Amino acid sequence: MKAIGIYLVIKEIKEKPSKTKGGLLLTDKLKEDIRYRKGLVKSVGDLVKGVKTSDNIFYDKHAGFNIELDDDIYLVIKQQDVVIVLWEN
Repeated sequence: MKAIGIYLVIKEIKEKPSKTKGGLLLTDKLKEDIRYRKGLVKSVGDLVKGVKTSDNIFYDKHAGFNIELDDDIYLVIKQQDVVIVLWEN
């Protein structure tokens, strides 16, 4: 699969539950008020700048639409919906 134009195909990265300093377990359900989600870029359109395949990004959770391919769900978003590209150390 190949994204075109200003679109990116990403796979959402599900966050594992985390604990607060006080010991409370925060699950995805409790994190619903957080606006941005983490994803792995699978394909980048030819007009996208600053993002490449296999980058980890944060994107607006209200962005894009889902596509099912080979029993996997992918999200197609526009370049403008990417807010952060995470750097590898």
